[in-house]
Amino acid sequence: MKIRGSASGQRRIQQEIKNFSGGVNRLLEEARIGFNEAKEATNLIQVQDGLWKPRWGSAYYGAALPSNCDGAKEFVKSDGTTELVAVAGGKAYKSTDGGSWTEITGATFTSGTQCFFIQISGYLYIANGVDNLARYNGTTLSTYNSINAPTGLAGTRTGLSDGTISEYAEVTAINEIGETVGSTEAVTTVNKVRDQWTTGEKITWNWNAVSGASSYQLYISEVAGNETLVASSPTNSYIDDGSVAINPYVEPPLSNTTAAPKFRSMEISGNRIWGTNDPDNPYTVYFSGTGQDMGKFSDFFGGGWVNLERGGRETPKAVKHYQSGTGDGRATILCSTPEGKGAVWQISIASATVGDYSFSVPTAVKVVGSSGTDSQLSVIADNNNIWFFNRRGFFTLGPEKNYYGILRTNELSSRIRPYVRGLVGSKIDKVCGYFYDAKIFFSVPTSSSGNNRIIYYDTERMNWVVDWSIGAKQFLEYTDTSGNTHFLYVPVSGTKLIELSEDIQGDLGVAFNTTYISGRWPLSKLWKDFIKLKKVFIKLGNPRGSINFEVAGSTKSGGFTSIGSSTITPQYSMTGMGYDLMGGVQMGDSLGFPTTFSDSSDPRYIKINKKLRDIQIRLTTSSLDADYTLQSFIFDGLQLNTNPPSSWKI
Repeated sequence: MKIRGSASGQRRIQQEIKNFSGGVNRLLEEARIGFNEAKEATNLIQVQDGLWKPRWGSAYYGAALPSNCDGAKEFVKSDGTTELVAVAGGKAYKSTDGGSWTEITGATFTSGTQCFFIQISGYLYIANGVDNLARYNGTTLSTYNSINAPTGLAGTRTGLSDGTISEYAEVTAINEIGETVGSTEAVTTVNKVRDQWTTGEKITWNWNAVSGASSYQLYISEVAGNETLVASSPTNSYIDDGSVAINPYVEPPLSNTTAAPKFRSMEISGNRIWGTNDPDNPYTVYFSGTGQDMGKFSDFFGGGWVNLERGGRETPKAVKHYQSGTGDGRATILCSTPEGKGAVWQISIASATVGDYSFSVPTAVKVVGSSGTDSQLSVIADNNNIWFFNRRGFFTLGPEKNYYGILRTNELSSRIRPYVRGLVGSKIDKVCGYFYDAKIFFSVPTSSSGNNRIIYYDTERMNWVVDWSIGAKQFLEYTDTSGNTHFLYVPVSGTKLIELSEDIQGDLGVAFNTTYISGRWPLSKLWKDFIKLKKVFIKLGNPRGSINFEVAGSTKSGGFTSIGSSTITPQYSMTGMGYDLMGGVQMGDSLGFPTTFSDSSDPRYIKINKKLRDIQIRLTTSSLDADYTLQSFIFDGLQLNTNPPSSWKI
């Protein structure tokens, strides 16, 4: 603020506001909001050093799908080219460069169920928690189809007599994915314990062949229900002569993994596929084998599972690859609780070998004092942290500064907390997010229809922008064959993907309204003092279209009211040669077209001439071609030596 004398002896006050780096503040009353913050910034974005301007527009990208889209993802093929894969109406489709959609046959999905995607080892895995896990290799789509447990298990003695010793057995079937549960337990009685069998003494175990099985595993014991692994067999028969040691650490599986679990959340961590958020097993986190066993979830292939506090209050919602406090890579599990706090767990895997059989041993550790998520699609990673949403706000997971080996979760949404509390509680599990252009985008529900708004956190300016009048079911990126990357989203309802870009005007060809509202800024050093406000200056960069400028303030006699408004119409200059006659001479032989220029520094002002103690600015647009960059305001007036209004007296 600059104060200097005037010809009348009154002090002249000039104040410039050019720093808007605080973003939006919904936590404080408008009279408490700082000069660098906005009370409202509807359909605006911050550019350059934090200047406001109308946000990116949206337009349909590509052809229409047969029905509402249930999810989409970019797939990178073996030759390095890309294509879009989408699920709609229970079927999968592919498209290149926004062209027509071609159905990918081989699997179907439950229509209307959100699909989730991840690519590894040349496959695009598709899960929805309802249908069998599917995978796409660029040509065909296949599903993880389960096989049945063997039946008809029976043992035949050779060289042994009937006796009081019982030999119990179960057998499982294995396919390329996993292992079934054990068969019905069978028993054969003999006259010797197994360790005392001699040459020629044996039991031949036979069972019915299982369609789709590649091999079988036989489990035996001398105690009913305690069978452990003795051997694998490529056929539906095995001769046990007592010479093979029993592995006491491997028991028949409790669940059939030949079709893979039906989880929703997937992630790659430690060269394994991790999955959780299984509707039928809400506490379970699954992991696959590695290398050639990628995507195989049976412990026979190095996979397995672990229950996090089974029967407790915390249920896993999402899995992400992140670091431990010491920087080691970990599968990181975010859980929810009824009141919304949740928790974070991290899982590491060690390998153990017993005899010639190796298996994976998971170890789960809870991050002390952590918060979790209610919304699987809100869990995203930026360059350093994991971001996620729960009923209490937007949080990050990251290392604690100045403390080695400690992770912490922090809320970063305090300045928009009232906005978060106003979200529709029954829809917050659908909140989705994405990291793009150094911004953390979230689509949130402010109505019962679902996600209908977009907000974002600017990781460079460290502020919030709230909100945009569009909503997304899922965000994604797609790089076309020309190398152009498109920032897309799946609409909550609709058959076409939608692109967001600064090069697009309006939303789907229709203008959207923008609103900037400042706080109520005091005009003098002391809020009780009044000044005679002469003019309010505004400087815009590259304005286009009609821009409505309104000033409100607290007058000495009339309270807080609108005190001036005007519509800013940019002053264009046009230049061109060869399209007009200059007297009787035409310069050039082509018709030509004029070139329109706008000013990168376009100053305007509005006369006020009122006694005010504070001021609020409102800037709005409603036309399709409207654009501007808000660069600064200047308030110009005279300090008054006057008594306060009589209405203030108590």
